[in-house]
Amino acid sequence: MFEYSIQELADGMRLGRWTSRSLIEEALRRVAQRDQSGPCLNSIAEINPEALWIADGLDRELKEKGPRSLLHGLPVVVKDNICTAGMMHTTAGSAALADFYAPQDAEVVRRLKAAGAVILGKACLSEFAYWVARSRKMPSGFSSRSGQVVNPYDPELDPSGSSSGSAVAVAAELVPFSIGTETNGSLVSPARNNAVATIKPTVGLISRSGIIPISVMQDTAGPMGKSIADCAVVLDALWGRDPQDPATQACPEHFHFAQALNRGVQGLRIGVLTFEDAEQDDSENAVLSQAETFLKQQGAVLVPVSLPSGRLNNLPVLEHEFKSGINAWLGSVRGHTTIQSLDDILAYNRQHARTCLRYGQDLLESSNRHSGTLREADYLNQRLALIRQTRTEGIDRLLEEHQLDCLMTVKITGYAPIAGYPCAAICAQSPSLGTPLSLLFLGTAWSEETLIAVAQTVESRMAARIAPRFK
Repeated sequence: MFEYSIQELADGMRLGRWTSRSLIEEALRRVAQRDQSGPCLNSIAEINPEALWIADGLDRELKEKGPRSLLHGLPVVVKDNICTAGMMHTTAGSAALADFYAPQDAEVVRRLKAAGAVILGKACLSEFAYWVARSRKMPSGFSSRSGQVVNPYDPELDPSGSSSGSAVAVAAELVPFSIGTETNGSLVSPARNNAVATIKPTVGLISRSGIIPISVMQDTAGPMGKSIADCAVVLDALWGRDPQDPATQACPEHFHFAQALNRGVQGLRIGVLTFEDAEQDDSENAVLSQAETFLKQQGAVLVPVSLPSGRLNNLPVLEHEFKSGINAWLGSVRGHTTIQSLDDILAYNRQHARTCLRYGQDLLESSNRHSGTLREADYLNQRLALIRQTRTEGIDRLLEEHQLDCLMTVKITGYAPIAGYPCAAICAQSPSLGTPLSLLFLGTAWSEETLIAVAQTVESRMAARIAPRFK
C-alpha cells in the first residue's frame, strides 16, 4: 500500500478505498513483520499507542468536513530527537534520556498534526544525531537506547546517519513519509544509502523549536519520501515562521512547493558541480551525464563549475555549539527528566558504561571542555570564516559568476549544510543495482522551489528507485 505516492494515498482516502485506520493498521503490520521481525530493520524506536484512536477521529472528520490536506490520515514517523507530547518518549537515542516525556510537541509535529497526519511513532537515529563518539567510530544508526538500524537493501550496507531510521522506514515502505533532521549531511546521506528522496531546507524555513540540538547555525528538520514530489507535499505543511525560533523570522511569506513540481526547467542555468579533491567514478559520471541529457532536452542550460574541496572541517565550531545548545534545551525542559546538563549526560554514560560507552563519548567530552557561551575568539572567527567560505566564496559566488539558478552534483558536500542553504536529493542508483548514488541539487537561501522543479524533471525521467525485496 505504501508503494503509492502521497497524492495516490490521499485520492484513495477521498474515494473510500481505504481509511486512516486501515492505513495505520497496515503500517503496524509492516513494523511487526519487517522492522521487529523478519529482516529486523530496527528503524522504529517507539510506537504511538494512541495512533489508532487518532485515525478513527480523522476518519470521522473526513466524512463530516473533508480532508485537512493531502496528509490527512496518513501515518508518519518522526526522528527521536523531535519532541512529541503524550505517551511517547523523546530521547535522541540516548539511554540517559529514556525517562523524558516532552511537555509539548515540537512545532514541526504541531504542523504535521494540523495537516491531519498521524504520528505513528519515533524513528531510531544515530545517538545524539551522531554526536557521541569519533575515536572508536560509532556506526551510523546506532544508539544506546535502541541498538543498530539495518539497511533494508543489504544488512552489510551502512544505513548512514543520523536520520537512518527515518530513511529506512520510508525505504522499507513502513510509512509513506518521515521527518528527519540534518546538521551536516544527516538527511542527504541516509537518503542516498537507502534510495529515498529528501529536501534539506534553508535553515529557518522549518522551525527547530522542540528539536534536541547540535548547532544553532546548521540544524534543520526536513521531509524524507520515496520521491521528490512526496517531499514537496510534506514541505508545504511544515514551513513557516515560529516566534520560538528566531531563524524563521527571515522566512519569506509565500511558497508553493508542490506547485513547483510542474514548473519545469525551460531557460534555467544549472551548474554541474565537481570538486577538485574528489574524483568521480564511472557510475557517478554516467549518472551526471544522464541527468544533463534529460535537463537539456527540457530546455535547461548546463554549465560546468567546480569548488576546491567538498570536505570542510566544521567540527571545532560544532563542539562549541553543541554544549551551548544541549544545555539550553535541557534547561527548557527541566523537571521533565533527571538529566539537567551535558555534565549529567557524561556522568550517566560513565555509570552505565556497558550500555552507553560501547564506542566511547569523546565528542561529548570535547564539547564539554568548551564554555558553552559561544564567546571564544577562535569559535567566532572559525564560524565566520566558514560562512564566508561556503556562502560568499562558495555557492553564492558560483551562482553569481555564472548566472546560475542552482547547482547539481553527485557528491555529498558540506557547503549547503554549513551555509544553511537548501539541498534536494533524489535516488540516482538503487543499492539493489550497485553502489547507492544520489543526485543533489544545491542553491542559495530560500531557493527550494527551483531545486524541486529541477529534481522533479530528472527524477521523473530517471526513475532509479527500486523497492527492497524481503523474503
